[in-house]
Amino acid sequence: MAPRIRIPAHVFGYSLAIAPAVAYAMYWKRNHKSDQELEEILKENYSTKIQGNRDKKEEMVKFFAAMKDPTANPGQEKKMQEVLYGGKGDIKRHYAVDEKLYGTQEGVERRKMAEEEQQQQQKMKKQYNVAKSSNKTKQKKKKQQDDGLEEQNKEAKDSKENSNSSSSSSSSS
Repeated sequence: MAPRIRIPAHVFGYSLAIAPAVAYAMYWKRNHKSDQELEEILKENYSTKIQGNRDKKEEMVKFFAAMKDPTANPGQEKKMQEVLYGGKGDIKRHYAVDEKLYGTQEGVERRKMAEEEQQQQQKMKKQYNVAKSSNKTKQKKKKQQDDGLEEQNKEAKDSKENSNSSSSSSSSS
């Protein structure tokens, strides 16, 4: 009789596990498209995107070259400094200027009225905050007084109960 072939269990398990991957690799090798065919398909379907990406890559190369040599493009260097400073490189006006009123007597009067109005609003706000804080302190004091009265009432009840229980225990004996 011919000798029996003996395959260890772990070799058999690994062979079963890898068999589908080997089968797929063989299928892909026979049926895949060549690199030239794939390139033609991509050019047909995505030619505009490919050209756009090439242009962007070229711009990035120029940008990084300018970053290495700051004297090459001072406009770009200024923009990068603004980015580094978080856009706070220049003092900016945060309000609109009415050219009709700027430098006139009417403009000065309106400015004074606006400043007075702002001072009145600040004064009202300050008074409101003072009233609010004094109201809070009054509430705290009242709560402390109420807590103190509750404690006194409890002590009085406890002392009455103790006196009642001691008098009833002495009368029963």
